[in-house]
Amino acid sequence: MNTSLPALWQEQEGNNAVQLDIRQMLMSVYRHKWPILALSVLAAIIAFLYASSLVPIYQAKGTLLIESEDANIVSIQDVYSTGYRGYEYRLTQHELLKSRNLAERVVRKLELHKDPRFVAPQQKAEKDSGWRDWIDFSFLKPAGQEAKQQKVAEPTPEELEAQQVGRVAATISSGITVTQLNDSQIFSITYRSHDPEFAAKVVNTLADQYIESYLDARLGATQRASEWLTDRLAGLKESLIQAEQRLQAFTEQEKLVDMEGISTLGAQQIADLTKAYNEAREKRITAQNIRQEVERLGRASTAQYLTVPAVQRHELISSLRQMQADAQRKVNELGRRYGVKHPRMIAANSELTSIQDDLSLEVSKVIAGIDTEYQLALRTEQTLSDQLEVAKADYREVNRKDFALKELQREVDTNRQLYDLFFTRMKETTQAGQFEKANARVIDAAQVPTGPVSPNKRMIVLAGLFGGLVLGMAVAVLQGVLDNTIKVPEDVAVKLNASLLGTLPLQKEDKDGHFVSYWENQQSNYAEAVRTIRTAVVLSGLDKPHKIIVITSSLPAEGKSAISLNLGAAFAQMERTLVVGADLRRPTLAAKCGLHHKHPGLSNYVAGDMKLDECITQFGEQGLFVMPAGLIPTNPLELLSSKKFRATLEELGEHFDRIIIDSAPVHAVSDALILATYADTLVYVVGADSTSATIVKRGLQRIKATNTSVAGVILNRFNAEKASKYYGAGEYAYQSYYGADDEPQSRS
Repeated sequence: MNTSLPALWQEQEGNNAVQLDIRQMLMSVYRHKWPILALSVLAAIIAFLYASSLVPIYQAKGTLLIESEDANIVSIQDVYSTGYRGYEYRLTQHELLKSRNLAERVVRKLELHKDPRFVAPQQKAEKDSGWRDWIDFSFLKPAGQEAKQQKVAEPTPEELEAQQVGRVAATISSGITVTQLNDSQIFSITYRSHDPEFAAKVVNTLADQYIESYLDARLGATQRASEWLTDRLAGLKESLIQAEQRLQAFTEQEKLVDMEGISTLGAQQIADLTKAYNEAREKRITAQNIRQEVERLGRASTAQYLTVPAVQRHELISSLRQMQADAQRKVNELGRRYGVKHPRMIAANSELTSIQDDLSLEVSKVIAGIDTEYQLALRTEQTLSDQLEVAKADYREVNRKDFALKELQREVDTNRQLYDLFFTRMKETTQAGQFEKANARVIDAAQVPTGPVSPNKRMIVLAGLFGGLVLGMAVAVLQGVLDNTIKVPEDVAVKLNASLLGTLPLQKEDKDGHFVSYWENQQSNYAEAVRTIRTAVVLSGLDKPHKIIVITSSLPAEGKSAISLNLGAAFAQMERTLVVGADLRRPTLAAKCGLHHKHPGLSNYVAGDMKLDECITQFGEQGLFVMPAGLIPTNPLELLSSKKFRATLEELGEHFDRIIIDSAPVHAVSDALILATYADTLVYVVGADSTSATIVKRGLQRIKATNTSVAGVILNRFNAEKASKYYGAGEYAYQSYYGADDEPQSRS
């Protein structure tokens, strides 16, 4: 029995709260296991009946190998090739197998558009066109539109047949499934039908028609290519002849023999002239610079002209200058030995003077030759320039003719190549048209299936069973989530945020409906729970003992009257205690004590009809005093609010140490709120697994609004065995330690 003191249930850890929610969901499922099982069985039965009503469907399967490369007998594959290889090619063939055109070929091959299985449903649908055919909507159409519609021609038999083939092909196509096996060249073709033989026939015909359609497409492409190549070949031949004629006429007109040699010779001549021109230009520039330098000196002396580098570099002048230097040196040597008139001296001076005159004469000649050299270099440069321009013009003319010749030659070569290519391709196409090679072959033809593939009754029944199980579990969890009642002691702290005084186990009543008080077996867990609650109430008022205690609940029949008696009996073991029946609406205190419902009580004494000792009865062996409600007054609320009632409580307080008032429920009437104003504290009774936490919280809020101290909450009729079994609260199992004989049998 978990009957802890008020503060014990206020210690909650966040992690445990999450675990508790998951555990409570699992417990909700376990608590409703039999309804869940029943719902699962019912769903399985319904699923079985549904599966039994379905028409069996048979599936035929065949495999087809589609080769991605054609037999290369001749190089004609480009004429009829699809242009796809590898993954794209296989994807294309996959879509072709599912195409509407191929389905229509199957329909026409098997004449399914004339089959009653396909024609009859369509005709029936046309006949059962609906209620709209019974109403004339022509008045809603614009004027003239009806006349235009009447002019529309009726479809021809061929058009009607094409429409029927299209409808049947759509039906057939919807049942065909094409699957590529493991990224290979093998394709699986399946078809489902109610007729097993028809299913196999459709698969085999589809494979045959796919191969036949490929051969037809290839043959048609080859024939169209041959016709087109023949037409183009004639045009290319005419173009080639004309191009050759234009080339020959141009060669004769320009008298061309070897254009490549002429072009090479002209290029060499231009290169030589360009080199000679550049050299002449350099000479002209050099001569021009020397001439300009001499012109700057004007009419200068021989010594000044000798400063010009070009004059200095002249071979004869260089020799004369050397001779002049030698003669001058000789004169200088003889001058140191002889006098001026010495014959050797005179001869040396004469030689020096002669050399100087020769030098002056040669310098004059060099100066005069500089202008001559410049004029000659200028004329040479101009001559080479003119020759170079003429050579370039001749070379451009040769290039022009060579370009025109090459253009005509290219035209001839291109037309000849095209003609040869088309001629070869036409021969290949003609030969390829005589060779038929399919790109696919049937590996496994479809066999007539021996058993249906649908419906899978086992899976349907299992799905129904599983669905019922899931639905039942979901409803159970939802019911557990929506169930906001107080079930276990922890809910008092978690859901109500209130202190728990204790829990009282579910007890039985005797055959007369009298409550079996706890003192009849004081070793029972119920007696221990009552004593624990008594201790909790006493400890909550150590500083100021609670003389007047009001006991109430949210709703009727939560056991507050029985708790009032038993708690009063527990207090009576220590002090004079009186239990007052203040529930003047539906009094039950007298009945539980074995008294007549008209026994004098509170209402009689407050009204002044009876004396106090006539209204109080000693009950039980513990010395507990009880004042029942008495006769039900006309206005109970007015009686409880009167001064006479207050005076009665004060008078009772003089005779008793503890007064316990059994009040009416908080949500039923306002009597409990009035009584709370007289009380030192209030005890709130909550029926386990019956009262909503929202209702209890609202009742506690109404009590607290009167500024009355609430000692705590008592969780009544708590079934520890059920809590341990269904709510996962295994810690309550030790309640049996106090008394194994107290097994709950009914609610009190």
